[in-house]
Amino acid sequence: MDLTLLRTTLEQHRTVQVIGNSGAGLTTLAAQVHREWPGAAVVQQDATAHVSYLRDTVIEEVALGLEQRGTPVPEMRRRCEAVLQAAGLAPLAERHPAQLSGGQTRRLAIASVAVLEPELLLLDDPFAGLDPTSARSIIRLLDALPSRIVVLGNRPRFDSAKLSLIDGILSPTPLPTHEPSHPPRVEASGDPIDLGEITATRGGAPRKWWQFRATEQPTFTAGPIHLTVRPGAALWLRGDNGAGKTTLLRAMAGLDGNPGLEQTRGLPVSLALQRAADQLAESTVGQFVGDADAAAALGLDPETHPLDLPAAHLRLAQLAQVFAQNRPLVLLDEPDVGLDAPSRDRAHALIAAGLHRGQAVIFTCHDTSFAAEVGEYAVMSNSELRSFPLFRQF
Repeated sequence: MDLTLLRTTLEQHRTVQVIGNSGAGLTTLAAQVHREWPGAAVVQQDATAHVSYLRDTVIEEVALGLEQRGTPVPEMRRRCEAVLQAAGLAPLAERHPAQLSGGQTRRLAIASVAVLEPELLLLDDPFAGLDPTSARSIIRLLDALPSRIVVLGNRPRFDSAKLSLIDGILSPTPLPTHEPSHPPRVEASGDPIDLGEITATRGGAPRKWWQFRATEQPTFTAGPIHLTVRPGAALWLRGDNGAGKTTLLRAMAGLDGNPGLEQTRGLPVSLALQRAADQLAESTVGQFVGDADAAAALGLDPETHPLDLPAAHLRLAQLAQVFAQNRPLVLLDEPDVGLDAPSRDRAHALIAAGLHRGQAVIFTCHDTSFAAEVGEYAVMSNSELRSFPLFRQF
């Protein structure tokens, strides 16, 4: 890929956004910059790739790179505390990294690389899954760094110089305007289903027989929250990063030691995990979706390995899989993350088709425009999880 335009733009502007649709080559660009440009550091799209989970606290995780460089302890502490404050993670400095939400983990990943103050910091879709407050914290963090900044994404996020990437070619011309295409209106098709008070617990796994000391990881509880769903209708479960939305969805699906709605209410559930790659157990897209023709209808090669798909296409395959299970309740944990504009249309078509079949949907997301789009074709209610999880140390 010819990076000349990016190099010359960075000579004139401290911050550059590169905008492209899924499959345009954004991740390839990031890898090439990291490989060919001295002094460049990259925050990957997968935030968990930057967290070792070998340290007991968030601030120790952030300090890891500085330790490896032999940074003096006073400077290390100053820089770690400053970057955590800027990223909005200072209150979580002593929390175990494994107990962070998806959005908090993304901020930790950014902080762990930003604290190194590289000459060039390139971030691949850094705002995915962040609530508005967290996104503003990251923008402030980037503004405070001495580094030059390149942000890759499928749409502009703030005011800066912008380039577009189309089929691996950088251009100063904006991407063509995409006209959204939403499904026809779907009406609710059944009586409301009262799920009752939902409470979820994660962490604090019991000690195994070969472990000689008790776990030090905390357990935390989210909820209770009273939820009611309706066949053919959608419920938007709202809440800030760390409020416990993912924990509640996982509990409803019977994960993390929780009984699940099928056991407590006799209601079978399908769950689309927040990180689509975590759902993979198959080696081809056709096997993952469960229907080669359905995969092809989404424009996906049924014989491709799912991990070879761009992020947006993997998300579509995941959504197709969970809806194809034909269970009455479908839980979607941030289904908008990683979607470009064309893929959003396809995602809405999959959701609408499930609603049309009489499936009820509970979804989480921080993108209010995505939720508004769901509301254009679906009967939609919302419920906000306001309280933060209760942590207990054992």
